[in-house]
Amino acid sequence: MPRAKANVVKKAAPRRRAGRMSPEVRRKQLIDCGVKAFARRGILNATHADVSEIAEVSIPTVFHYFPTIENLRAEVIKAVREFLIDGFVYSRVKQQVSASERIEDMLESFCRAVDDDPDFTLIWLEWSGAARGELWDLYKEFYRDTVKAIAQLIVEGREDNTISELVDPTDGARVVLGMAHTIVHMRLSGSQTKVTRQTIHSLVSLYLAPQH
Repeated sequence: MPRAKANVVKKAAPRRRAGRMSPEVRRKQLIDCGVKAFARRGILNATHADVSEIAEVSIPTVFHYFPTIENLRAEVIKAVREFLIDGFVYSRVKQQVSASERIEDMLESFCRAVDDDPDFTLIWLEWSGAARGELWDLYKEFYRDTVKAIAQLIVEGREDNTISELVDPTDGARVVLGMAHTIVHMRLSGSQTKVTRQTIHSLVSLYLAPQH
């Protein structure tokens, strides 16, 4: 009789371990997850545990990169600042269109960000109302830098005749920054994008533009 063939057990291919993140990449990942955690839980309520849950890492890993909640909070606020002032203000400084068009485009882009990047705008809204302590000091610095940059746009608008000479650059910049708050409030309270954009256009055409 023919001999029975021995059962051959195939060894499963070894599982490839996921590549380890470099410290720089991991740190960036944790800051990104920190933005999500702070938006969900609040600036003063989010914890290392909240970040570890979103990032799917251990709590000690988060502590390794950010030993205190103050360290983590400062990095989240820095990310929000960069998102706003670099993404919406500084990026408009050298565009080759009129200053009034740049300001209107800046505000309309911010309006879209309320829907597309709500975590950043929610943290900014809460941050702007801190009104005390280190958070408020950081916000005042952000406010001064933003007003200064927008004021420069208004100066350029007065020179290219798309913004009225009656608009004081600093006062006008404060009004434009205040419009950003109005945009967030309108969108979060249910105003349609079309309505919000009309309000933005009214600010530019009725307040900033020269009246003939």
